[in-house]
Amino acid sequence: MINPIPDRLKAVWDKWNIRAIILAASFAIGHIANSQVPDSANPITDDKKCHLVGKNSMICQGKVSHSSGNKGNKSSENADLLAFWAPFLLLHLGGPDPISAFALEDNELWLRHLFNLLVQVIVTGYVFLLTLPENKLLVPTLLMFVAGIIKFFERTRALFLASLDRFRESMLKAPDAGPNYAKLMEEYSSKKEAGLPTRIEMTPEPGKDSKLATAVKEELKELDVVKYAYNFRERNESQEFFRRIDKEDALKIIDLELNFIYEALYTKVVVVHNKIGYAFRAVSVGTVVAAFVIFARLNKICFTKFDINVTYALLGGAICLD
Repeated sequence: MINPIPDRLKAVWDKWNIRAIILAASFAIGHIANSQVPDSANPITDDKKCHLVGKNSMICQGKVSHSSGNKGNKSSENADLLAFWAPFLLLHLGGPDPISAFALEDNELWLRHLFNLLVQVIVTGYVFLLTLPENKLLVPTLLMFVAGIIKFFERTRALFLASLDRFRESMLKAPDAGPNYAKLMEEYSSKKEAGLPTRIEMTPEPGKDSKLATAVKEELKELDVVKYAYNFRERNESQEFFRRIDKEDALKIIDLELNFIYEALYTKVVVVHNKIGYAFRAVSVGTVVAAFVIFARLNKICFTKFDINVTYALLGGAICLD
């Protein structure tokens, strides 16, 4: 029977497939998981005459093929390294801070990203569990696993906050019910029936006019432009403000307002720039740096030079990502 794919080509693919697709995160994690599953129960054979020789070997036309039931030292080390690579894919799926979405429609898919996060975390954890209890890269793998979950969660939350419904809610202030007119009219009617002198006077909202008057300056400094661009939300108040300032200053403020809106819709700024965001970012950066230091000091004699270089590239990319 003719074999359409030469055995030598298959061997090259089996050796280099994961290394070739390590940057295609969503596909690579599943491929790593598949490569970790022992296939001793179902050794691949063809129409050639084969017979078993020992527990884990068989002879097929004079060639010996080995099953992967009992991993040797080399294959065990390779499995540990692949498990160490898997969390990097989680981290890179989180994406860089300046880009969380490429279009507004991407933000509406935050639920799909959340589901994808759960699936990828489960698969990555499964790959890691297959290497226990003798994983020689246990500590750096756990550190990268934590960093990867944080980065992926940051992107998912950024998409959620920028979704149409959530973004609209964040722009609206709590409604102001104003004075209790029913109670006011009840008191007015009771006092009028009692013959007491009563009248209703309308007073302007306290502090609003004075706020506008003090806000406008003859020349706005850069810090003032940033402050006004960030604070103005009320339409009437902002319209009155723009009528009183120079047109160039007005364009500067509008430009910054558009920049703030862009950051809220397409980046992780809203998620990262707060106390909780800073804390999680410190944890993610710290775990990546710690994993780099631990791997650098580790005895890597059992790993190939190419795999070591790939790992350093992944670690360096993870650090640069932050």
